[in-house]
Amino acid sequence: MVINLTKQEVSFAKKLAKKRHNAKNTFIRNRGILMREGSVYDPHTIGLIGEMAYAKFTGEKIDEEIYAVRDKGQDFHKVEVKTITYFGEGEPELKIKQKEFETKNPEFYILARVDKNKLSSVELLGKISRENFNKNKVPKRYGRFNPDNWIVPLSLMEKL
Repeated sequence: MVINLTKQEVSFAKKLAKKRHNAKNTFIRNRGILMREGSVYDPHTIGLIGEMAYAKFTGEKIDEEIYAVRDKGQDFHKVEVKTITYFGEGEPELKIKQKEFETKNPEFYILARVDKNKLSSVELLGKISRENFNKNKVPKRYGRFNPDNWIVPLSLMEKL
C-alpha cells in the first residue's frame, strides 16, 4: 500500500528529524551511523517519514517528543515502525538490532519503505507481531562493522 505525503508533511519530518538528532548528546549523536553520502539527519528523517505514513494510514498522530537518548520503544501504542530504503535484489527484510529486541517490547512491527530521493511516496509493506517475529527471526549482520540484527523477510509478514 502506497501512502503519499504532502510537501508540508515531508518538510515537517525533516525539521523534527533535525531537532531529534541535535537533542542527542554529542558523544552519541553520530555514533553507529556510517554515512557514505547524505546527511547525519537522514536516519531520523527516514524513520519519521515511515511513521508519518503509518499515522496517515491509521489516523493516529506521530510522537513529536524530543528525547535526549531514545524513545520509549514504540512509535505508536504497541506499534514500532521500521523504515527501509533498500530497493535492490531479494525481498525486503524487517531488521531489528538484537540489543533493541532485548530492550523494547512493542506488540507489532510495521515495515515501511521509501526512496531517499522521493520521500513523499511511502510503501507500507507488512506487519508482524512480536511473537511471530520472534518465532521466525534469523541472525544477520549487514557488514563487518555493523551491529548484529534479527531479520524476518517480508514473505513471512502480513501484507498491508
